[in-house]
Amino acid sequence: MEEDRNYHQKIELSCTLDKVFKAITVQIDEWWSTLEGFSANVGDEFKVSFGVESYWRFKVMEINEPNVIVWQCIESHQDYNLKGIDDEWINTKLYWSFKEIGDKIVIEFIHEGLIASSVCYEVCSNGWDFCILDSLKSYLEKGEGKPSTK
Repeated sequence: MEEDRNYHQKIELSCTLDKVFKAITVQIDEWWSTLEGFSANVGDEFKVSFGVESYWRFKVMEINEPNVIVWQCIESHQDYNLKGIDDEWINTKLYWSFKEIGDKIVIEFIHEGLIASSVCYEVCSNGWDFCILDSLKSYLEKGEGKPSTK
């Protein structure tokens, strides 16, 4: 992997575009973790928490329904005891794009700023892999996600 390449994940699912869009805007707690705040409109701010110690706050920067959602991390507090991990997340952007190809929906996710040389890369990329490839996929195709709080 190139050192300057952002984390990227692509997944193909059997579900509807509308269902995907709702999962990423208003049902985050069903596949990721505890959600506080609002995440459905540009300018909304929300917090995703993992227990008491770890959380991230995001601002919704763009919504182009039903194909694009962009979040920016505005605060980070992680309990992984890795020096510099919180600073690495601040101002990173998370790009979600969705498209219909035949009878499938393709989700493409890019975490701009989460790069291979990051302190957080191994822990965070493994976390994203689980959230997207396992929990989100399960939620969208079977109706049951695997968020960290359930």
